[in-house]
Amino acid sequence: MTPTLEGKTELENLFRPITIAGIDIKNRIKMAPMAVGFADDGYAGSKFLHFFEERARGGAGLVDWALWPYRTEHGYFPWVWDDKFIPGLKRVVAAVHKHGAKIIAQLGTGYSWAFNDGPLEVVGPSGISLLGRPGVPIRVGSPTDPKRMNERAMTVAEIQEMVEGYGDAGRRIKEAGFEGVELMLAAGYTLSRFISTLTNKRTDQYGGPLKNRMRVIKEIVENIGQKTGPDFPIFVKISGAQFIEGGYALEECADEIVPMLEEIGICAVDVIAGWHEAPVGMLTNSVPEGQPLRLAEAIKKKARIPIFGGGRTNDPRTADAAIAQGKIDMIVIGRQLLADPEFANKARDGRYDDIRPCICCNGCFDTVDTPIVCSVNPRLGKEQEYIIEKTNKPKKITVVGGGPGGTEAALVASKRGHRVTLVEKGPSLGGMLKVASATPFKSDIGRLVNFYRAQIEKSDIKVKLGKEANIDSISQNKPDIVIAATGATPIIPNIDGILRRNVVKAVDVILGRKQVGSKVIILGGGMVGCEVAEYLAQENKKVTIVELLDRVATDLSRGLRFDLVMRLRRAGVQIETDVKVSRITEHGVWGARTGFHRESNEVFFEGDTVVMALGMKAEGRLAQELEGKVPVYNIGDSAEPRHIKEAVLEGFLVAKEL
Repeated sequence: MTPTLEGKTELENLFRPITIAGIDIKNRIKMAPMAVGFADDGYAGSKFLHFFEERARGGAGLVDWALWPYRTEHGYFPWVWDDKFIPGLKRVVAAVHKHGAKIIAQLGTGYSWAFNDGPLEVVGPSGISLLGRPGVPIRVGSPTDPKRMNERAMTVAEIQEMVEGYGDAGRRIKEAGFEGVELMLAAGYTLSRFISTLTNKRTDQYGGPLKNRMRVIKEIVENIGQKTGPDFPIFVKISGAQFIEGGYALEECADEIVPMLEEIGICAVDVIAGWHEAPVGMLTNSVPEGQPLRLAEAIKKKARIPIFGGGRTNDPRTADAAIAQGKIDMIVIGRQLLADPEFANKARDGRYDDIRPCICCNGCFDTVDTPIVCSVNPRLGKEQEYIIEKTNKPKKITVVGGGPGGTEAALVASKRGHRVTLVEKGPSLGGMLKVASATPFKSDIGRLVNFYRAQIEKSDIKVKLGKEANIDSISQNKPDIVIAATGATPIIPNIDGILRRNVVKAVDVILGRKQVGSKVIILGGGMVGCEVAEYLAQENKKVTIVELLDRVATDLSRGLRFDLVMRLRRAGVQIETDVKVSRITEHGVWGARTGFHRESNEVFFEGDTVVMALGMKAEGRLAQELEGKVPVYNIGDSAEPRHIKEAVLEGFLVAKEL
């Protein structure tokens, strides 16, 4: 039976059904496979069941689940190397099917294998590292022993053992009830290394011309077919281009690699961008919305099978347009479905401002190889534990502070049935999110601000803007409980000249409250200092960052840090590390080098404006003053300055337990 459109929606292309290799899929939304780390010693238990069921219930049409066909050293990742794992997989598959979604399993994430029940090793076709150092760019289950972290070349016998392992895993996947299997030929993981001439220098039947380099893929497809039957659908995920000098480009992928995949019976291809060894190995916030889809679009123009694409496509309207324009057949959504499992249903219903946005902070990527977390969704991985339930004893609650912690607390408390008043001293909600969203490539944080404002507006929460709360005003309201989310204030260190007129705070510069000269020195090379530097460099200022540590941006995630530092260097920002500032004058900053590479005992950096970006200190006075007068909870930066993730989590947890 041909599937029909899911209800009435303005996103008709996104929610038009599609049939691939006999699989009827209700819409064009595919949930990307991700290394979320929710397994229980390799078994798919209740965490995985509730994680996937919530996203299937949330409307995703096709779920893709990353499974490991080999034993990793820890059991965070779900295994499929033995029949004993099939029952757990079956339960998850049934939970997904219950909500009308289809599910396939991806095999091949990572760089490792364990041969003949031996130890886990990093392996590849030729034992070549593109990093310029030993190890792998991202662990995803790789061994912890440094001796086994260096890639070694596989023997022909080992390749054949791996092929058999994939075939056995494919059989188990079919027995568990999955609709199909996907091979991971992307990101620089083991199978993809056979395809690229950068990493495959073999001279046997698995190296040389593309037909030989693709031989292992063909053998795996044939082995899976022998063990599952010829009609079991096999998908592929591939990097449309490596984005590494000397690696294969988009043209080769479209003209040679994908046609060869079609010949060996692949039913659809999911196209992503680059390898992890590429200059920017993950999709960071500097990548424009929808840009990676150009790779899938170019391949689709020449392909005879369905082509999927995604990456930095968090707006469902962008996805709908891409399908309408023939760029892709299905959109692949990953991090946005971590942030909001109801993404698909909300998009279908046109409730765009109700979608809790992924802010592209890559906090999830930072926690790979453990159970991952999401900065904006505290319930990720705890879908069954963190349920918002109505209270039997409604209380009168005052929340002070309209940043992420305060608004999250207010919303959760209100949903539970409490009577909530939210007090914010500024003219609008958002707190430090408003500052962060004003810096380059942080528009996704602005989407989070808009989300919170929209949710507050739709709630029963009483909001008081432009009001600074104190003991008297709070006492007049007579709350049962106060949640203090009063944020933090900039640290002003005891440095000679710090109070001079040419010294300004980073937050004042970002918000346009203070002007700067043509030569700017930024004290502090953390995230804020670096972002202010980039902001000012775009304004054609000559910028110098002065940092006490030996590196800048150490408080950023790995992918974002690398990307930001690269942009700073391209913008001509001068970065001075290992410098302790001693005094500030009207002409610049004096300091002393502290690292191993001291050029002189004292250095001077010329500038007409000095910007302080030296961190924040908790503004917890209100909570302290209320102690003993009313039950008070101090959360977010007013407890300890940290990141969005901690503020949102603390706001959620406090309100959940009230």
